[in-house]
Amino acid sequence: MTAPVPRRVALGVLCTSMALMTSELVVTRIFSVVVWYHFAFLAISVALFGMGAAALAVHLLEHRILPSRTEVWLARSSLALCVSIVLVDLALLNLSPDWFGADANVPFTRLTAKLLVVFLMAAAPFVAGGFTIALAITRHATFVHRLYFMDLLGAGVGCALVVPLLSALGGPLALLAAALLAALGALVFGEARRAAWATLAAVAVLGATAPQSGLFRVRIAKGIHLDARPPEYNRWNSFSMVTVLPQVGFRGWGLSPEYRGPIPQQKTLVIDMNAMTTVTRFTGAFEEVRYTTFDLSALSYRAHPEPKEVCVVGAGGGKDVLAALAAGARHVTAVEINPLIVDDVMRDKYREFSGGLYLRDDVTVLVEDGRTALRQAERRFDVINLSMVDTSAATAAGAYALTENSLYTADAFIDFTGSLAPGGVLSVASVSLPDLAVGARLASIARAAVAARGKDPSRAVLVVSTPWLATRDATMFEVLIRPDGWTDLEVARVAREVRELGFRPVYLPGLPPATRSLEERWIAAILSTRDAAALDHARARWPLDVSPTTDDHPFFFYQNRLRDLGRALFGAGPGHLFGNGLAILAKVAVVAVLVVGVFLLVPLLVRRREALAGEGAALWDLGYVACLGLGFMFVELGLVLRFSVFLGHPTSTLSVVLLTLLVASALGSRVLGRPVERPRRVLAIGLALLVVAIAAFALLGPRWLESARGVGPALRALLAVALIAPLGLLLGLPLPALLREVSLRARARVPWLWSVNSGTSVLGSVLATLTTMHAGITATLLIGAGFYVLALVLSFWVVRHAREHVPEALGSAVKAAEAG
Repeated sequence: MTAPVPRRVALGVLCTSMALMTSELVVTRIFSVVVWYHFAFLAISVALFGMGAAALAVHLLEHRILPSRTEVWLARSSLALCVSIVLVDLALLNLSPDWFGADANVPFTRLTAKLLVVFLMAAAPFVAGGFTIALAITRHATFVHRLYFMDLLGAGVGCALVVPLLSALGGPLALLAAALLAALGALVFGEARRAAWATLAAVAVLGATAPQSGLFRVRIAKGIHLDARPPEYNRWNSFSMVTVLPQVGFRGWGLSPEYRGPIPQQKTLVIDMNAMTTVTRFTGAFEEVRYTTFDLSALSYRAHPEPKEVCVVGAGGGKDVLAALAAGARHVTAVEINPLIVDDVMRDKYREFSGGLYLRDDVTVLVEDGRTALRQAERRFDVINLSMVDTSAATAAGAYALTENSLYTADAFIDFTGSLAPGGVLSVASVSLPDLAVGARLASIARAAVAARGKDPSRAVLVVSTPWLATRDATMFEVLIRPDGWTDLEVARVAREVRELGFRPVYLPGLPPATRSLEERWIAAILSTRDAAALDHARARWPLDVSPTTDDHPFFFYQNRLRDLGRALFGAGPGHLFGNGLAILAKVAVVAVLVVGVFLLVPLLVRRREALAGEGAALWDLGYVACLGLGFMFVELGLVLRFSVFLGHPTSTLSVVLLTLLVASALGSRVLGRPVERPRRVLAIGLALLVVAIAAFALLGPRWLESARGVGPALRALLAVALIAPLGLLLGLPLPALLREVSLRARARVPWLWSVNSGTSVLGSVLATLTTMHAGITATLLIGAGFYVLALVLSFWVVRHAREHVPEALGSAVKAAEAG
C-alpha cells in the first residue's frame, strides 16, 4: 500500500514540473540561437529521454531508498535539478564554434560527434527533475491522479511563464528563472532547507549580477564570436533573439550586376544569429535608396510599374518597404510578426537612423502574421511582396513549427492572390542551396494556387534567378504570380528588364525556357506541363520532393523522401542541414528505438523478480503505457501544427495550445482519474470518447477552423481553447488510471512503466515529426487516435481489479483520502 500525498510533496512536484517545462522550452530557443533550428527539435527528445532515464533509475534503486527518507531524496534531486540547469545554461552560452563545422565553405551547422555531447549534457536537468517526479509518483502511486494533476498543472504554468520570461529576461536569464523554481521546489519539500536556501540565494545573486558580470550573455552563436563583433543591440523575446550589428558591406540578396550606384550605410539586423535583414540609413530622399529597386526581389515593380498599394510581408528592417516607396508606391502596408523589430528597433533605437520609416503617413505597420493580416485587410494590393521571409528560427512552440511554413503553402498563396487588386502581382523570393530546390517548390506552389482559382499556370507565372549573395553554389529565385495571366507585351517588357539588369530568365510564358541547371528544367516542366497527372508522376521520380506544400503538410524547406532513409542514416549527406532534417530525424529515431529497448530490458536483466512480481502480465502493462506515450506525442504535435496556422502567432500557439492541453489534462487527471467503483468501465468509456474526439478533430477540424479565420485573434484563441480542452480532459485519464491499478497488484512495476512511457514518448516525438512531414497533420492525428484504440483494447486486460477487489484496508485509506 502506498501512502497518501502530503501537501508539501504535491506542491514540490508542482514547482519541479514548472521548472522542467520552462527549461525544456527555453532550451529549444537557446539551441535555435547558438546552434541551429533543426537541433531545437532534439531538446524535446532530450528532455523526455532524461525523464525516462530517471524513472528507470528510480525503478532500479527504489528498494535502497527508505520510505522515511523519501522527502530528503526529493529535496536533493530538486537541488540537483537547480544546479544542473545553471551549468547547462553556462555551457550552451560558451560553445566553441569549431564544434559545428562552421568553416569558410560550410555556412550552416553540421551534425558532429562533439555536438551530440552537448545534447547528452543537456539531458542532465531532466534526469534530476525526472527522478523527483518518478520517485514521488512511485511512493504515492495509489493517489497518482493527485500527483499527475500537479505534474501537468505545473507543466502548464511553466508553459505560460515562458513567453513573459523570454520577453523580460531573454533566454539565458529565463533559464536561471527555471533554476529558481527548482530551488523553490527543494525548499517546499521541507528537507535540506539550509542547502535549499543557500542554492536559492546563489542563483538569485547570479541573476541579479548577470548584466554586470556578463556571465549569462551569448558569446558564440552559430560559429560567430560576438565578443569579436560586439552587437550594437541585442534582445530576446519569445519569437527570437534580435541582434543589430554594424555594417558588414551587404549589397542585397540578389543585386543586379549592372548596378553601379551608391549604397547607403546599413545596420545588420540578425534574427537568431542567422536570418538577416538590414536597417538602412534614410533621410527621406528616395534617390539615396534607389539601389533597393535593383535587387531581384524588387523585380515586381518593373513588371507592375508605380503600384498604388503594396503589401510587404515580413518587412523586417524595412529594406523592401524602401524599395516599394522608391519604386513609386503611394502606400505600403508593412507586415512584421516580431514586435521587437517594429517597436524596439525601428520605432525606438533606430528611429532616427531609419528616417522614421515605420512612422511615415504612407506606411502602415501591422504586427501580425502575414496571412492573418491579409485576411483581415480592407485594401486590395497591386503588389504583395515576400522576400526571403525565412527566419530559420525555432519558435517557442517547438522546432519545425516555423512561422514561415504557414506562408509557403498553396493555401497561403490562394489567400495572398485573393488579396490582389485586378492585375495585381504576388512576388515571392527565396534561395536554393545544393540539395534544396526552393525555386522548384515555389513553382509547384504557384501552379497549385493558380490552378485552384481556375486560371492557367503556364500564363500566370514568371520565374527569374540570379546568384544569391554573388555566390555560385546558391541561387535566388524570384517568382511573380499574376492570376489574370501575363500578356505577351508584359512578358516582353519583363524580358527586356531582366536582360538589362543582368538577371537570368528561367521561365517566361511564350518564350523558350532556360535549361542551365536541373532545377531550372524542373521549373519549366512544372509550369508548362498541361497534364497534372503526368507532372505528378514525373515529380515523384525526381531526387527531391518539390511537390506543393499545403496547410496540412506545411514543411516548405523539407524536401527529403522516405526512400532517402538509408542515405540519411549511412551517407555523408549535404554539407548543410537546412531543409535536410531527415539526416537528423533518422539517426534520432534509431537512438529512440534503442532507448526504448534499454528501458524495457534493463529491469528484466537487473531486477527481473521485482519487475515481474505481482498480479497481471507485465507485457500488457508495458504495451498499454507504450501506446499512451506514442499516442500523446502524435496528438500533441498534430494539435500544435494545426493551430499554428490558424492562430498565426507562434506565441499564441504556445500559450493557447500547450497551456490548454496541459491544464485540461491536469483537470482530467484530478476529476476523471480518481478512484472509482468500476475503473474498467470508466477507463473504457474515457478512451472510446477520446478516440472519437481525436478522429473528429482530425477530419472536421480544418473545416471548422477555416470557417473562423476571418474573426479577430481573441475569438480565434477562444475557439482553440474550446476545441482543445475536451481532448485535454480525456487525455488526463488513461495513465493515472493504470498506474493506480498497477500499484494495487504490482507496485514495484510503477516506475518501470513510467520510464517506458517517457521512452516511447521520445520515439513518438520523432515518429510523429516524420509522419507529419511525409503524410501530413491529419494523418498524424489519426495515427495518434489509432494508438489510443490499441490502448482501449489493452485496457480490458490491464485494469483487472474493480473496487470491490481492493483489500479492505487499502479501500478505507483511499476513501478517507478522497474524502479529505
